[in-house]
Amino acid sequence: MSIKKKTGLRSKSAKRASIASKIAEFKQEQASREEHHENPLLKLSQTSKKEKLKNKSQDFNEKILSKVSFNLSGGISKSASRRRKRKSKENLKPKMDDLLSSLPEETLNLVEAKTPQAFIAAKKKEANKPNPQKQGGHAKLLQTENRHFNRVLTDKQFKASPFAALKSAIQHNLQQS
Repeated sequence: MSIKKKTGLRSKSAKRASIASKIAEFKQEQASREEHHENPLLKLSQTSKKEKLKNKSQDFNEKILSKVSFNLSGGISKSASRRRKRKSKENLKPKMDDLLSSLPEETLNLVEAKTPQAFIAAKKKEANKPNPQKQGGHAKLLQTENRHFNRVLTDKQFKASPFAALKSAIQHNLQQS
């Protein structure tokens, strides 16, 4: 029995030594792992809360300053600058006087001969027509069509030849619109 105890004790001490070496290795691995965490959420924050807030406010201020929505043009409104741009574009377009001056003399004589000197009256602008897609406009159109249809029905031509009278009334409506 004594032999077994000796071998048992030797094996136990060897095991303890191997376990101690394994623990030492594990501690060394843990020390090296502390620098790099696999899960970034478990890693403690390197920056303080004040630094985060400061960085956030700086980023926000930079974004605002980079936008063009502020009036930095010395008191000129957006619409005024648009008007200026439109005017400059119109000035770039060729004008009729410039075109006439660039034409040869022969064509200028033809142009002057063909232009009438009399005043041409512009067509009168018609009143706004009711919109048939809206309820009020649809009702107004129905009323006017009923009046026209009643006139056609009471007309003498309708009594003589109904289809011819309807055809002429439809053609008259088409010509007006």
